[in-house]
Amino acid sequence: MFTNLTLKKKIIIIIAVIVVAGITIGTIFLIRSLHGDNISQNKTTTSKESADTIKDQAIEALKTNSDEAKTLFEEAKQKYEAAGDTNNVVDTEAQLYLLEHSAN
Repeated sequence: MFTNLTLKKKIIIIIAVIVVAGITIGTIFLIRSLHGDNISQNKTTTSKESADTIKDQAIEALKTNSDEAKTLFEEAKQKYEAAGDTNNVVDTEAQLYLLEHSAN
């Protein structure tokens, strides 16, 4: 099949096969990357929304029961840490600090 082709044509065919294989592999990695990012982003958003809800409950609990508020703030802090939300981690740590030092 390839016996009657010149060296130049063989090189062009080899390069074309390599380019097609590279494009195919690149497309597969791109699709997996985009799909994987969406999954992890949805988990992070859900975790942050869950932590926001717990934080709101903790703020409401501050009015009546500081022990319950402390427990809720600690739970929200853990969820924010899991979601990688540094701003809200610092906020919940500040709330916990205020709870601990206002009780004394």
